[in-house]
Amino acid sequence: MRIFRNAEAMTLVEIPALGCDAGLYEPFNAHLPRTVETQVLDTTQDRMDQCVADILAKSPHEFVLLGTSFGARVAMETAVAAQARVKGLIIIGSGPSGVADQAGGLKRSARVRGNEFENVLQEMGDIISHLPGPRGVSTMEAFRAMSRNMGAENFARQSDALAHRIDLWPRIPEIKCPVLCLWGSNDQYTAADVGEKIAATVPHGKFVVMKECGHFPTLEYPAQSADIVSNWLATSGL
Repeated sequence: MRIFRNAEAMTLVEIPALGCDAGLYEPFNAHLPRTVETQVLDTTQDRMDQCVADILAKSPHEFVLLGTSFGARVAMETAVAAQARVKGLIIIGSGPSGVADQAGGLKRSARVRGNEFENVLQEMGDIISHLPGPRGVSTMEAFRAMSRNMGAENFARQSDALAHRIDLWPRIPEIKCPVLCLWGSNDQYTAADVGEKIAATVPHGKFVVMKECGHFPTLEYPAQSADIVSNWLATSGL
């Protein structure tokens, strides 16, 4: 199956969630068609505009962009900033709203930089996935392992970037490329109706919700997530 109109030139750039690395997408990528070339890019800048600059510096001239949670917020900001380069956008588990509790976000960063990194990972991991699901526990454990591998300071820098995010909703309609919003029905960090609203706000949006799934569809249901993304790539005109 040919996915991109120019398969040799187009790449699917993937930006992981807070604390995560390429492991967030490995099971998912294994189910994508061979015509989809993936490139996982992380960024540990402490402000969103710097994260965007970092991603653009590492990306091909034109690409489709996928992000999860923190990575999805960076992806939205990147799509707004570089509309000529971002040919498609896949958003998982993040919204365009400004930070609701900056003090709380900065407190998390301070706790991570102090002695409470493991406590933060425990608290976040407890709700990161839909634990009753088939890969709920393994997803929770994978999140904690990836975050430990990233290290406290880099985790805190990403947390700082989230704590300083501004309201992006006014600019979301500017995203003219095809947009897929893929959500878990049991996402405890960003409710599925946020993804539905994004899809309704952009000119070419599609919203898909996965049942019995939490914040990380690509780990909780990798094959199903890959099928959804592959079908969208094949039918979105890319």
